Amino acid sequence: MTQNFRHIPDEAFGSKAIVRIRDIDAVVHNYNLFKAKADATGTICAAVLKGDVYGLQIKDVAPALYNAGARYFFIEELGEGIELRGLLPYDNIHIYALGGLLHNEEAYFKRFDIVPCLNSLEQLKRWNSYCKNHGKGSAIIHLDTHMNRLGFLDDEVLELSENFEILTSHLEIEFYISHFFDIKGSDPSNCYKQLDVLNDYRSKLPFRPVSFACTDSVILLDNKIFNFDMIRPGIGLVGGAPNANSPISPDARHTMEVYAKISQIKTVKQGETIGYGGAYKTKRDIRLALVHIGYKHGYLRLLSEIDSNPKGVYMFIAGYKIPVIGKISSGATTVDVTDVPEEILDKYHYAEVIGPNVDIKFLADISGCYDILGALGVVNSRISDYTLDAFNNKNWNS
Repeated sequence: MTQNFRHIPDEAFGSKAIVRIRDIDAVVHNYNLFKAKADATGTICAAVLKGDVYGLQIKDVAPALYNAGARYFFIEELGEGIELRGLLPYDNIHIYALGGLLHNEEAYFKRFDIVPCLNSLEQLKRWNSYCKNHGKGSAIIHLDTHMNRLGFLDDEVLELSENFEILTSHLEIEFYISHFFDIKGSDPSNCYKQLDVLNDYRSKLPFRPVSFACTDSVILLDNKIFNFDMIRPGIGLVGGAPNANSPISPDARHTMEVYAKISQIKTVKQGETIGYGGAYKTKRDIRLALVHIGYKHGYLRLLSEIDSNPKGVYMFIAGYKIPVIGKISSGATTVDVTDVPEEILDKYHYAEVIGPNVDIKFLADISGCYDILGALGVVNSRISDYTLDAFNNKNWNS
C-alpha cells in the first residue's frame, strides 16, 4: 500500500465515469529539464506539440511554454500550425510543420507564417516556385539518414547539393533536420550510423544549422555529439521516455492523471475464466471489480492480461495495487481487488488508471507505444476534464 493517492470527489465525475486531470505546470517543468541540458551545450530547446501535445491539449500547453521562454515549436501538419499561430500570434514565434508541404497548401503556409519541413525535391521545387511569385519564403530540409520514412535520401541529397542555389533561389533554408529510428535505444550504434550518414550529407551541402537530437538523444547519448544546434523534445515534455527505465530525469513529473469509476464487486472461484474468450483463468478465489474504462476511451487492448501473454498491468484504489485481469473490453476493464480491505472498497468508488502510482512510461513500455497517452487525452463527451489548477481551485462539496 502507498499513501500517495489523490482523492477524487464524487461531484468531479458529474455524469461521467472518467475524470482526467492535466498538469500544465508539469509540462513546463519537464521542458525546463530539457532546456537546462540544451543550455549547457549552447543549443536551442524547441518543443514538439503534435497530436494535441499527446492529449495534454495545445490550447493550454502552448501559452504556458511561451511564458516559460519557448520560441521554437514543431507540429505535425498544417492545421495544427494554424491553431498554434492563433494561440501565439507573435512575431518571435517560429512554427515548423514536420509533415511537409502537401499539395495546395502553399497559400496557407504563407498566410499563417508557418515554415514547412520539406521532405522531398518535389516539395522543395513546388515551394520555391510558389515563393517566386509570392515573396521569399522560409523552409527547413529533412535529411533521411536511412530511416527510410520522411526526407531526402542519397540521390535527392546529391541533386540538392549540385543545384542548391537554383532549387532554393527564393527560399531561406533555416536548418537541416533528421530523426533517430531506434527510439528505444536497443542498439545505440544505429544512432552513430545515422550520424555518419548525416555528416556525409552535410559535407555535400552548404552549411546550415542542424537539429538531429530528439528526446531519446538527450537520454541515451552524448549531448556534445548529437545535440547540434537544436533539440526538439516531444514525448519527453509529458514525462515520457524511450522505456520505463530511462526517464529524462529523476525530477521529471507526471502530466496526466486518469481515474475511472468501479462497480459490481463479485467473488469468483479458482479456475474460473474472466472476460471475453476466457483468456484468463483465476489462480485462486478472488474478488473482482469492473473499472468503467475500456478501449473506446483509449485504454488500449494491448494492456489486457491473458494467460498466454501476461503483462503485469495494474491500477490502484486508494493506494492499493489492483492487477488487471482478462481482456480489456470496449467500456470496461476487470481488476482483482482481493487484497483491498473492505472498508476501502466501501469508501472509494474509483480506480487510478494513470497517476502517482501508475506511471505512463510503464504502460507505454508494456504496450510498445505512447498511443495510450494520446488516446486517453482525446477530448470527448465521455470524460470530465480538468487542468490540475482548475481541479485544485474547485470548491468540492464531497
